[in-house]
Formats: sequence, C-alpha cells, structure tokens
Amino acid sequence: MLHKLKNYLTYYGIRMLRIKKGDHRIALGFAIGFFHCWFPTFGIGLPLSIGMARLVRGNMPSAILASTLGSVLWPLLFYLNYWTGHLITELFTSSSFDLEDVINEQMPEPDYVETVGHFKDISDIGLDFLIGSIINSILSTFILYAVCRILVRRYRVPLLKLLRRK
Repeated sequence: MLHKLKNYLTYYGIRMLRIKKGDHRIALGFAIGFFHCWFPTFGIGLPLSIGMARLVRGNMPSAILASTLGSVLWPLLFYLNYWTGHLITELFTSSSFDLEDVINEQMPEPDYVETVGHFKDISDIGLDFLIGSIINSILSTFILYAVCRILVRRYRVPLLKLLRRK
C-alpha cells in the first residue's frame, strides 16, 4: 500500500514539475487550490479547488495537493481565522460608553437579557470568523504564490533528479 502511494506521488510530482510554463502555473495552482481552505466548504473543497484552478489555468496536481494540505490544516486555519478577525474588529471598533447612560437605563426581563447576550456573542464570533477568513485567504493566496514560484524556479531541476532516481 505504501509502495503504491509512493509511486503515485512520484508520478504526479514528476508530472507537475515537467509542465511547460512551469513555475507560474504550479504556483498559481497551489495558491488557488489553497484559497478555499480558509472557508468551511465541507466536502466541496477539492472540486472547488479544481474548478478554480481550471478557471485561472493553474496546475491541477498542485491545486489538489494544496487542497489536501488545507483539509489537514483546517483546525489551525479555523483558529487563525477567528484570531485575525477578532484582532481586526478590536482594532477598528471602540468600546466607548457613557457611565451615566448605563446607570439610568431600565433593566429588561432577566430571561431575555441572557438569551440576547448569547445571540450577540455568537454573532460576534461569526463576524470575527468571516472577517478573518476573507483577510487570511487573500493574503495567503499572494504569499503562497510568491513562495511557491520562487521555490519551484530554484529547486525544479534538483527535485526532478531526485524523483527520477527513486
């Protein structure tokens, strides 16, 4: 089983590294393939990354590899989305209130206050997640494209020699 997987990865690695117009297409496929991983796509991530890679004429094997990598990293990406969104919302919102207004405000029914507080917390978490996922997906696409293009341009020939030997 492991030998079959190794042969499969070697074949597609050689195929990916030998394409014409290589470094641009490989980097574009990888960056676009990872783009959707910041959003909860639950089951349609791989077809989505293939479709997006076809749309921008990126490399399919690198898009599939990036999508698979993103699926494995999803718990970390989820946390980074929330953290980034929370940081941005805290940065651009002010928590200013007048103490006099709070003291003079009528107290509503206790049952409703607790329920409304929970709904507000849930909506804040969702908004933080959405803002973080949009920012992270855009930034990671540009960064992954640049890094992959540099790595493929520099290490393409040594990687092909290494894969052909095996």
